[in-house]
Amino acid sequence: MQSLILLGYGKMAKALAQGLKNKYKLLVCGRNLAKVQSFCEELNLTPLFLENSTIPLKESDEILLCVKPYALNQFRFNGKAKCVYSILNATSLETLKAVIESQYYIRAMPNICASVGQSITSLCGDLAFQKEAIAIFDSIGKSVWLEEKHFPLATALGGCAPAFLALVAESLIDSGGTYGLTREDSTQIVRTLFSGFASLLEQNHPTLLKENVMSPGGSTAQGIATLEKHALKNAFLEAVLASKNFA
Repeated sequence: MQSLILLGYGKMAKALAQGLKNKYKLLVCGRNLAKVQSFCEELNLTPLFLENSTIPLKESDEILLCVKPYALNQFRFNGKAKCVYSILNATSLETLKAVIESQYYIRAMPNICASVGQSITSLCGDLAFQKEAIAIFDSIGKSVWLEEKHFPLATALGGCAPAFLALVAESLIDSGGTYGLTREDSTQIVRTLFSGFASLLEQNHPTLLKENVMSPGGSTAQGIATLEKHALKNAFLEAVLASKNFA
């Protein structure tokens, strides 16, 4: 089984570990040894304890960086890796090259759905290692190869938007409760709605899906008109732009 060094033990590191642990041997490291130990015990992984925050690297090693961008400079990397995979937001390939010596460099932006094997991961970096990178991140969902200049927008759409969809789901559940459904029934309806809609979206354009539900003058049309009145589409445009600009 191929090995990966996983640097970090936060939320995204956990989501990635849950998706990858049955396909790769994960060696987990970080600054806080107690947190590394707890993380590994929870997920049944192998800890890689560091001395003085120093990570020894061999030319056969592949390392997946899952720390906050500001924390990267808190580690020392001794040796040269085969490939560095980084999910660090707003951290360019050039920045990675200045910090870690490696044969290949890949930037990746997965999302929290990696934990259930349904992430969409944006990738960029060395074309010579594209096939290997895609193989890793396709194992936790699907991936798309982009130019690095498009990464801020891809981060907003693929990385941040699950939180936007969670807000939509929360709003629909709250609406059901507001107008008479129990929270349990409302939650079940919305969960199943999202699951079924995801399958339909794989095969149909969203405009067609909307038209198939919306009869002229019907109840769906009234709801759509109300959403348009409150500029829902523009709200999403601005949310994606705000996330893109921050990335």
